[in-house]
Amino acid sequence: MSEERGSGDSLLGGLVRAAVAYGTVAAANAGRRMAAALMGYLLAAVLFLVSLGFLTMSAHRALADGLGEIYASLIVGCFYLFAGLVLALVLQLKRR
Repeated sequence: MSEERGSGDSLLGGLVRAAVAYGTVAAANAGRRMAAALMGYLLAAVLFLVSLGFLTMSAHRALADGLGEIYASLIVGCFYLFAGLVLALVLQLKRR
């Protein structure tokens, strides 16, 4: 009751296994490249946020020395509100 395979069946099976192996390796390499790029962007975003915090603090202190605490807080807050509104407008116009 043993069944003999023809040479075409083993060749097709080998091609399928090779294609699956090639696809697996390609997917693993793409995943690794994507993870490395994501980590680079994440690091850049963290550095950007830290620098933005320091710039905000120094701008607030400089304005507070010249104008007072209340005006400094209002100016810095209005700047971020304006920047957020401009960003929302740009994103909305980009969608159209």
